[in-house]
Amino acid sequence: MAGLKEIRRRLKSVKNTKKITSAMKLVAAAKLRKTQEAVVRSRAYTDALKGVLSQLEGGNEFTHPFLEARPEVRRVRVLVLGANRGLCGGFNTNVNRKVDALHKEIAAKHPGCSIDTVILGKKPAEHYRRIGRQYLDANETLSDDPTNWPIQETCQRLEVDFLKGEFDELYVVYTRFRSAISMVATSERLLPLDKENLAVVNASPEAATGTTTFEPNTQRVFDAVVPRIVRAIVRQAAFDTKASEHASRMTAMDNATKNASDLIHSLTLKFNKLRQTGITSQLLDIVGGAEALK
Repeated sequence: MAGLKEIRRRLKSVKNTKKITSAMKLVAAAKLRKTQEAVVRSRAYTDALKGVLSQLEGGNEFTHPFLEARPEVRRVRVLVLGANRGLCGGFNTNVNRKVDALHKEIAAKHPGCSIDTVILGKKPAEHYRRIGRQYLDANETLSDDPTNWPIQETCQRLEVDFLKGEFDELYVVYTRFRSAISMVATSERLLPLDKENLAVVNASPEAATGTTTFEPNTQRVFDAVVPRIVRAIVRQAAFDTKASEHASRMTAMDNATKNASDLIHSLTLKFNKLRQTGITSQLLDIVGGAEALK
């Protein structure tokens, strides 16, 4: 009977766990739908800025400090966007692996250069501390809404440091969101900007028609648009990261709920078999006692 008590106790525990994982799955699904909408809007805004820049560049040879590659790369800065919490499958592990791979790639490409890191998210900061790697700054108290992340302040500090020559290249590590079941940990060079960064992803034929007049002049508009594109790319990466986190957590909790259901079924069968064995044993004892009295 001790086995029955243990199984009954474990069944109760697994059923409670199933309720928690099921609730977490529903919460993550609701947050994912909201964040997906923000991802679409952010991409539309970023593409609109890139479209303006392409019109400005048409027939013009503009220069900007954010577009100029340094002759020698001696210092590199990495901006890492991650999660504050776990229970989201392999999301955090994939980001950490991408960061480690980027460090090796930079070291191989620019031998002897130093790498500084700015982190947005608790989990990447924990990974850095766990492996003993230093970082320049970390924000580990991010809101669940990326619109409240300190993107503007972070980008301003990075832009100022780049212009001062504090570093020669800036990379961003984040998780690109494709769908609820597809997201990829990605690293991209953000500064200096190149044509790949400025390509419009979802260009529409209607956007290319008509004539645009820029005031006060195209050079000043160009100088104002380039920094906005840098910040828009980082904000887009933040929305992608948060949507990927919600999608990963939803999938992980769905799998956990299914596993809990399978375990409950298995434990129930085991419980019933043990109970039936106990009942049979008691019946045999009763029958044996009755036969002994005859």
